[in-house]
Amino acid sequence: MPTYELTCKTCGHKFDLFLTRLLRDDDRVCPECGSRDVARGIGGGFVSTPAGSTSAGVSSCVPRGGFS
Repeated sequence: MPTYELTCKTCGHKFDLFLTRLLRDDDRVCPECGSRDVARGIGGGFVSTPAGSTSAGVSSCVPRGGFS
């Protein structure tokens, strides 16, 4: 399940959103002050990387983990 860490640029409140879908602009609302000026960080439940990017020199096409 995607987890998003968000920070309100208006009041500085940090909060997490747990969604069963990708984050939309309508989701970016601070629960403290109602501002829509919210910045997104990287959450722990789901991290996406651009196609073709590498991590520690390993091709994104190489499976990581799993069963052997």
